[in-house]
Amino acid sequence: MAYNIKDLEKKALAAINKNKLMFMEHIVAFLPCSKTTFYDLKMHESNAIKKAVEEMRIGKKTKMLSNWINSETPSLQIAAMKMISEEHEAHRLNGTRQEVKHEGGIKSTLIEWAPAKK
Repeated sequence: MAYNIKDLEKKALAAINKNKLMFMEHIVAFLPCSKTTFYDLKMHESNAIKKAVEEMRIGKKTKMLSNWINSETPSLQIAAMKMISEEHEAHRLNGTRQEVKHEGGIKSTLIEWAPAKK
């Protein structure tokens, strides 16, 4: 069956907006074509579809982060801090970075050999 790519793209965009879809795999379920056809027609490369999916993801992430920041739950506040913090701040929260200090240069020790006495 021949599909009109522009028609499929319009249906995909409508499905993304109506059902709040954030993954390409999920879009296929709302289209009249098979998954194979979706990818054969390179619908996953459509800039309009990729933009709509990305906008949906960013919108959800922003809303979730705002809820976490305004939450009274400490674990959500820490999660939000990890998301918005600089790299060094996130490492301090996680306790994952260890600082190793050493002096530059090479130190050598001379060991004198003395034969065993018989």
